[in-house]
Amino acid sequence: MRSTCRPLLLCALWLGFAGCYKDDVDVSARTDNPFDADYTGPTVFALDSIFVEQVVGPPSYSRQVVQFKVNDGLFLAPASYQVEVHDLLEGTRTLVGQVPPGSHLLRFHRLEFTPGQEVCLELRLTNNNAFGRPETICGTWP
Repeated sequence: MRSTCRPLLLCALWLGFAGCYKDDVDVSARTDNPFDADYTGPTVFALDSIFVEQVVGPPSYSRQVVQFKVNDGLFLAPASYQVEVHDLLEGTRTLVGQVPPGSHLLRFHRLEFTPGQEVCLELRLTNNNAFGRPETICGTWP
């Protein structure tokens, strides 16, 4: 009986002490994820260019394109996402995706534009119905 109790006692002690060495992670203290609203790291978005393109129809029309990049090097792991664009001039909100997919280059189209007028967009990463910290980019099409 003595030889049976010893292994059981050692297993019980090992299991009892195994829980003592776990590190508790304070999730509220983590602010390094650009998909979180409380992200405190470097800027996620950078303005790439602003230009006008002709869309061949019917009907044919012109639209302003604001092209920007996402700094995917800030992501903690590869992730799929969209960007919510709040056009501060028009007040509209739109979700846009990568062009082409996986490139981290995005385009926002505006139908109403005036040459020389500054365009400011508030951008937020989004995935799984969560939104990251808003950032503003501005630029002017000559």
